[in-house]
Amino acid sequence: MDFWDRVKTTIDRSFDSSKDWFEKAKGTAHELGERGVLRVEIMQLESRAEKLTAKLGALTYDELVKRDATHVDRDSPGVAEVIEEIESIEQRINEKEAALAALKKREAQ
Repeated sequence: MDFWDRVKTTIDRSFDSSKDWFEKAKGTAHELGERGVLRVEIMQLESRAEKLTAKLGALTYDELVKRDATHVDRDSPGVAEVIEEIESIEQRINEKEAALAALKKREAQ
C-alpha cells in the first residue's frame, strides 16, 4: 500500500469513527434540547470539514510529489469536488450558527 492509499485509509477510518461518536453524542444532545443539538451538529460539520481539508492536502501532495505536477488548481483531479463539499459545509455551519444565535436571543427574552 503506497503512502496515498494509507492516507486515504486513515482519513476514511477517522471519519467513520468520528461519525459513530457524533451520532451517539447527537442522541444525547436531543435530551439536552435544541441548543445542544445545534452545537453537536456544528461539531460534526467542523469535523467533516477538517477531514476534507486533510484529504485536500493529500490530493495536493499526490499531484505535486507523486505525479510531479508543477501546480494544483480546482481543475486537478478530485480537487473541485473536495473544495465544493468544504464550501457546502461552511455554508451549513454558518446557517446552524445563525440558528443557534437566534435561539439564544429568543431564550434571553
